[in-house]
Amino acid sequence: AVEVVEVSAAHTGGEADRLANFADQVLLLEAEVGSTNVRPGGIVPVLLRWRSLRAVEENYTVFVHLVGPDGRLHGQVDAWPVQGSYPTGEWKPGEKVNDPYEVALQPDAPPGRYRVEVGWYLLATMQRLPILDESGRPTDDSFVVGEFTVSE
Repeated sequence: AVEVVEVSAAHTGGEADRLANFADQVLLLEAEVGSTNVRPGGIVPVLLRWRSLRAVEENYTVFVHLVGPDGRLHGQVDAWPVQGSYPTGEWKPGEKVNDPYEVALQPDAPPGRYRVEVGWYLLATMQRLPILDESGRPTDDSFVVGEFTVSE
């Protein structure tokens, strides 16, 4: 089920109530990592809440990466938002979208502290959307939304 929340421009608040601005197209409003301790092979639930800033012509892919203490990927999901059912080309300006993921951690994932990184890219070019700072300068192309620990 797709939850669509209509928001009028007068009630969206300022830019401060966001975590990251992806290319002035999509804001990451909230993010929640549902597990603090995960065993190898376990599932890491991640809930992302986006707001569209304008009509997006392209269908961008979200990535959710589990990056281990060794700096390597130990789990990932790449998909259109809302389990692939709600591509960004259908989003309306100002719309808020709840976007849940369940990311499987590899069975051979080493113990230690992990970070959950998210971002967007265009599949045709593999080009990531840049994250912009307050003055519109690109700072990075992925955003850390939380951490968790893998035990033996």
